Amino acid sequence: MNLIVDIGNSSAKAAVFNGNEMVARKRLTANMVDSIAMLTADYDIKACAFSSVGMPRPDVAHAIQQMVPGALHVTGATPTPLICDYLTPETLGADRLAAAVGAASFYPACNLLIVDAGTCITYDFVSAEGHYLGGNISLGLGMRLRALHEQTARLPLVSAEGELAPIGQNTQDAIRAGVLQGMDYEIKGYIRHMMQQHPDARVFLTGGNGYRFAKEAEVERNDALVEIGLNCILQHNQRWQQSTNTLLPLP
Repeated sequence: MNLIVDIGNSSAKAAVFNGNEMVARKRLTANMVDSIAMLTADYDIKACAFSSVGMPRPDVAHAIQQMVPGALHVTGATPTPLICDYLTPETLGADRLAAAVGAASFYPACNLLIVDAGTCITYDFVSAEGHYLGGNISLGLGMRLRALHEQTARLPLVSAEGELAPIGQNTQDAIRAGVLQGMDYEIKGYIRHMMQQHPDARVFLTGGNGYRFAKEAEVERNDALVEIGLNCILQHNQRWQQSTNTLLPLP
């Protein structure tokens, strides 16, 4: 079985796959090493892929390598089933690339838009020919709410939770409605533009805040897209390793 660990900016998750089937998934606690160790104790883990786009955690990376020798550290430069057209793969977030690979595993010959509404909102594009084309990065929900408070003298810090009025009649409602509706219009604008360019395209919506947006749009919602993609990347690299190991030496 494969162990997959996704360390994001705001949270960390782990999953166990038997082939392509996800058999376990959990959000990791603050003590990530113990949480990961529990999974390795509960399942017969043979291989692992992990990525980290948050603050560097060399302790966690070291522990994973100790628990699963040969674990694959996925970065934006790691080989994947997609052809990466990003000009600076060394700066590409592994979560963005993994989400694109995960989406392409469902629709391998389609134009794809992947919207990840997490700490940031990312919009990533995959061509029907299997190229990861790149994408755009925008402010996430928490960032927008904090920016209005921190970059002004008197606006309060408002929670995203609460009544969402179409037109705010007090400052808190005005901020909440402005941020949430603005994000919704932004996401739907990307979806509309993609469908105008490629009417047969597929759109995926993922991330911790994905459930809040584009509720009327025809999108595929999958909160495990990054983990699915990391598992695909692990399998891709395993196949490549196996093929190189079976090559006969030249006489």
